[in-house]
Amino acid sequence: MLMLAEFVVMLAVDLSFFAALLLVMLPLGIYRQATFAVMKRNFTGYFSNPTGYVFLCLFVLLTSFAAFWPHEFFTTNLANFGQLNRFLPYIMLVFIPAITMSIWAEERRQGTDELLLTLPAHDFDIVMGKYFAAVLVFTLSLVFSQLSNYAVLLAMTGGQLDSGILFTTYLGYWFVGTAMLSLGMVASFLTNNLTVGFIFGAAFNAPLAFFSNADVIVSNNQAVNALNEWSLLQRFEPFGRGLISSPSIIYYLGIICLGIYLSLILIGRRHWMGGKDGTSMLGHYMLRAIFLATAIIAGVLIVQNSPLNRLRMDVSGEKVSTLTDSTRDILQRLANSTDIQANPIVIDAFVSGAIPPEYVQTRYDLVNLLREFDVLGGHRVKLNLITGLEPFSKEAIQAEKRFGIRPIRVLSESRGARREEDVILGAAFSCGLERMVIPFFTAGNPVEYELIRAINTVTKPQRKTIGIVQTDALPLGSIVKSEGRDVQVSPLQVVVELAQQYNVELVQAGQEIPLWLEDDAGKPTARRYDALLVIQPSKMTPIELEHLIAAINQGQPTAIFEDPFTFCFREADPMSVFQGNHPPYTQNNLPARFPGTSFPRPIDRSGRAPCDIQKLWDALGVFVIANKIGGQVYPTVIWKTGNPYPRSRALDAPELFVVRNEDPSDPNISSIDPATQGILELYFPFPGQIDKKPGGGTEFTPLVTSGDAGKVSVHTLLAPTRREVELGRGNADGEYVFAARITKPAAGSESGPGQPGPINVVYVADIDFLADGFVLLRNDPHASGVEYNFDNVAFFNNIVDSLTGETDYLVTRSRRIRHATLSYVEDTTEAALEKVSRNEQEFEKEFNNQVLKARQQLQSVIDPQARSVQDLAAKEARGEIIDRQTLQVKRENLKQTMDVQQSKLNRIVKDLSDGLNENKRRIRLDAEIEVQEIQRRFKLAAVILPVVPPLLLGLFVYTRRRLREREGISKARRLK
Repeated sequence: MLMLAEFVVMLAVDLSFFAALLLVMLPLGIYRQATFAVMKRNFTGYFSNPTGYVFLCLFVLLTSFAAFWPHEFFTTNLANFGQLNRFLPYIMLVFIPAITMSIWAEERRQGTDELLLTLPAHDFDIVMGKYFAAVLVFTLSLVFSQLSNYAVLLAMTGGQLDSGILFTTYLGYWFVGTAMLSLGMVASFLTNNLTVGFIFGAAFNAPLAFFSNADVIVSNNQAVNALNEWSLLQRFEPFGRGLISSPSIIYYLGIICLGIYLSLILIGRRHWMGGKDGTSMLGHYMLRAIFLATAIIAGVLIVQNSPLNRLRMDVSGEKVSTLTDSTRDILQRLANSTDIQANPIVIDAFVSGAIPPEYVQTRYDLVNLLREFDVLGGHRVKLNLITGLEPFSKEAIQAEKRFGIRPIRVLSESRGARREEDVILGAAFSCGLERMVIPFFTAGNPVEYELIRAINTVTKPQRKTIGIVQTDALPLGSIVKSEGRDVQVSPLQVVVELAQQYNVELVQAGQEIPLWLEDDAGKPTARRYDALLVIQPSKMTPIELEHLIAAINQGQPTAIFEDPFTFCFREADPMSVFQGNHPPYTQNNLPARFPGTSFPRPIDRSGRAPCDIQKLWDALGVFVIANKIGGQVYPTVIWKTGNPYPRSRALDAPELFVVRNEDPSDPNISSIDPATQGILELYFPFPGQIDKKPGGGTEFTPLVTSGDAGKVSVHTLLAPTRREVELGRGNADGEYVFAARITKPAAGSESGPGQPGPINVVYVADIDFLADGFVLLRNDPHASGVEYNFDNVAFFNNIVDSLTGETDYLVTRSRRIRHATLSYVEDTTEAALEKVSRNEQEFEKEFNNQVLKARQQLQSVIDPQARSVQDLAAKEARGEIIDRQTLQVKRENLKQTMDVQQSKLNRIVKDLSDGLNENKRRIRLDAEIEVQEIQRRFKLAAVILPVVPPLLLGLFVYTRRRLREREGISKARRLK
């Protein structure tokens, strides 16, 4: 039903467009009746014979073939006409001359041109009538093509389409075609031979169609860019991404005006060509045509380089070409800058031609948004975009030499085969002496956020400063002693990324933290740190904690991350920690240098015991559920059953907590606070909890809550058996807070060193969510085979930005551009993968059972001999007299038997393992074949079915015509 409704809507839109076109032509029937008569005659004449329908079917067939037959259509997984966009100008080179070759050549061949020229009509009426007839023929062909291709996409997506992009795409096709029609019509006025008219029509349009491939014959980059800018395909580009752009429309209208004017000159050459004694005006009209072409080029350039360029409308459903308000404000401010000395912002972007499927949407967004930045940035932003790069091309080598942007080897999968590909997807941003390079745009990070952050960074005279307090977590990295040797600890990736936006400084809290900058006279002028970051403050010394609390009380905005039970804080891949097995809860398996709240410090830089974290909780007015055993505080860990990613066995443990806003009326992630703006899903491995302490004196605003969940003590998690852990969990008895903003207004109006200030703290009861693996997972969400949607990195960055007042990126950082995809194919693929996962688990279970059975059988052979040896050894131990030689022989026989049986077991395990791997390979191959078979069916249907409607229409018209010809003719005179 949804698909039918969508199709009806698109049909209504097409009919409305067709009606609007006829409405524009209506005055012709009233005020220019000769024009209307010529248009009607040519339009009906085109479809009065089978040739017109043959060309119509051919056009629909070619557009459908170009849109759906390339395998890239399925690998890109975008429900648009991206593949057709590449081939359409070349299809037009065949179809447009087929329409225009007979416009005037046929009239001259049949001698009817004299009849038309002697009508009581101007040359303008004849030219416009023929042009509008060709436009109607082409428009009708486009409608058939669009509805056919739209129906195929509806079937592939289940009705989930961005109709706005599909409409503007065909609107762009219409402008391309009408421009090419005007030039094809010029060719028809030059000859009376249809074949020559077809060749001339293709030749006149070929330069504009092939300018987009100028790099094949021209090596100069500036020349290539100039030619590419004036190609039909380049000017069509905004329409292909849902934009109706004024420069593109002016460009096509200019070509139309030029073509019509040249046709008017050619049809009137009987007046100005001159005879034997006449005077030719060929040079005059050529000069006028050149002046008109110059005026058209100037008009396009004026519109393109003036505020008129911003007259553009994004009609896509997801607004894929619309920047966020904050981004537009920044670009507007840059474009309106009146400082004549302001340096331009130069963006040098390099994009590969061949892109793996996982990075198609990233490339689409990058190219799309770069063009928007170029337009909205005005004179301040200069874009040098090079697309279609090969890894070892001249441009790629220059990109590496100048900016360090080099091909990145990525792993991709296509048609069931995994392969490595070299991909270039980077950009350099320069403003004066400032430069920032993004060597590779990752698949998970929003492109708009990366772009605007880079522009903002290179144009700002001074960055804000983040102070990172040194703790045992070593967020900025360090060299530590481990087992008698020095070990290099790398900085956290979230901190490395933070340094792209802020100045990052290490803060040693062993002495009073210097919170203020001072002038030459020693007077405080401004805060030194816009925010402080503290990871695992429970591992600070008592004096360090006192200095931290003092800084918070003086109004220093601070982000605190405290974890009762760290587990994957330094893991490169937090999703593969368990490998599908039960997590190890014993203390021996904890990461050595990053213990939880209740564990002793492994790194003691001062030789003193760790602090009492309770003092920090009291200062913040928060309460943490904890058990005190043997003088040691054991906080609780929150757990919840249910795995939101069924295909991911890594999330089976209850303490691996995924938070989502499943109930809109009671969201678990606040949508009000800037720290959680746009955050939809978070993953906290073994999180703790905090709550407001009665009478604490601070304002407590929850940011992230658990929903219905249970709690378990860290002491219980360290129980020796799994059963004790499960019994100690209890029931899901409430809702808990994982993160909160803690505030308190200042006691007085004065602010300065030593003065109490407003408390502004964001407290998160987990540090595992900062693991490097989450940055890697965000950058490549497809790497693990399960596409996770965790916003951990964005949450961390939002926390910092909300504390520093840097609000420019809160919306763009979490913006997700939803592209319409082939959901039916995706669902089929997902079902096949789930089937593969289930079958693999069944095979693994059977494999384990067979291995266990084989071990038991082999053990039954060994046990009798082992017991015999044990009995003799026991007798010897009791002092009984035994035959030592017999004991020695039995021991040797036992060893030999064990070696033989172990060898048999190894062979059995290897055979079973080979069988297991073969079964896995087979079911994966079957799944891939199933998906490819569905793709083949869609390809076949997409090519065959669209031809049916115009073919039926042609048969209907031809049959009706034949019946009308037979009316009034006696049966005796009819041909048998």
